[in-house]
Amino acid sequence: MMLMRSPLSFFSGSVGLFFGLTLPLLLALSFTLVIIASSSVSGAKASKVSEASFHYLMQGFGILLMTIGAMPTLLSVLMGPAFPGRSYMSLLWVFLVGGSLFLWHEQAAEHLEKASSQIPQAIFLIVVRTVGYLIALFSGLSLLLSVALGNMSAHWWVTPVVFLLYGALLCWSAGAGEAGPSFESFALHAVVKHPAKKAGKKHHGFGFFRFFARKRA
Repeated sequence: MMLMRSPLSFFSGSVGLFFGLTLPLLLALSFTLVIIASSSVSGAKASKVSEASFHYLMQGFGILLMTIGAMPTLLSVLMGPAFPGRSYMSLLWVFLVGGSLFLWHEQAAEHLEKASSQIPQAIFLIVVRTVGYLIALFSGLSLLLSVALGNMSAHWWVTPVVFLLYGALLCWSAGAGEAGPSFESFALHAVVKHPAKKAGKKHHGFGFFRFFARKRA
């Protein structure tokens, strides 16, 4: 079964070999472009910009792993057929690893200076927001076309509705990082009473997952 295969088995095929050769080159090119773009920001350092780019890239990979772990489980529960117990446990591990990876690198990115992380953060948020917007858009379009064409079999609405909500969540979460705190409690909101101490540490992260982040002293 596909779920029980090792992730490393992907690299043994021709497709995996192709991506294994081209992906490092694409990452190097992307990091170079980000560093060049960040050079226009006053106070940005190339080493810190590359570190910030790495942390935000790993956050995106963590979101991908959480999606891989959550989506098949949710669709199986809502529309069947049910997976074996070991498959659910495997998907749970994928989700937990993705969530831990995201939170770890999200906390690491918060400790970087704002000048160096500004461009990588902006790229990360706009990419996530765009992906979420497109997922929600095509899912909504799929719902409308299914109704218009009469393709309404059993559980026909489950997949597009799940992806519509997921896309809306991604889009809103990335947008919440720019609009201000969305899931922060009033206690956390009221703590910022020392402008001189907090002025250089303002950080707008991924809105949905800031709910799990701890307050720093």
